[in-house]
Amino acid sequence: FGRMNPPTTGHAKLVDKVHELAKKHGAYHQVVLSASHDKNKNPLDAETKVKHAKRFFPHTNIRAATKTEPTLLHHAARLNKAGHDHLIMVAGSDRVHEYHKLLHTYNGKPDKKGNIPFSFKKISVVSAGHRDPDAEGAEGMSASKMREHAKSKNFKEFRKGVPEHVSHEHAKELFHDVRKSMGHE
Repeated sequence: FGRMNPPTTGHAKLVDKVHELAKKHGAYHQVVLSASHDKNKNPLDAETKVKHAKRFFPHTNIRAATKTEPTLLHHAARLNKAGHDHLIMVAGSDRVHEYHKLLHTYNGKPDKKGNIPFSFKKISVVSAGHRDPDAEGAEGMSASKMREHAKSKNFKEFRKGVPEHVSHEHAKELFHDVRKSMGHE
């Protein structure tokens, strides 16, 4: 579950970890993109993010959060209701503790209406690995940097945050989508 606004090569580290764990456990995987949307930090709407993320991360089950399922907790409940009894959440190293606490706080606990939204036998929150914002390449790539490159019309630097397998045409489309959503086109 993440913002990925816009998706970047840096997010590939997280998606790779999702695939690795799903394969290791013979499990279903899913990447859920938040519906957060505003002009500055979240310029792409959920539908546009999903379109680009599917190009970035082929062979990945990607969906967007919705008005009826806007949060991580809603998606945990949906997966549990679908029959999944173990949950492995992959998060950035800086969010592992926060997600662990959140998911365990609500696991098997009734909500305000007395319903138990989810009750997993086991919940693990795993780090996708450390990210160094000052590093070069994918390790230092961030959506913030991508938005800044789009804002300053620096496609050359923006393109560095797009996986090599994504066509030049699709990279340009993402660049223009980010600029337009930020009000720069």
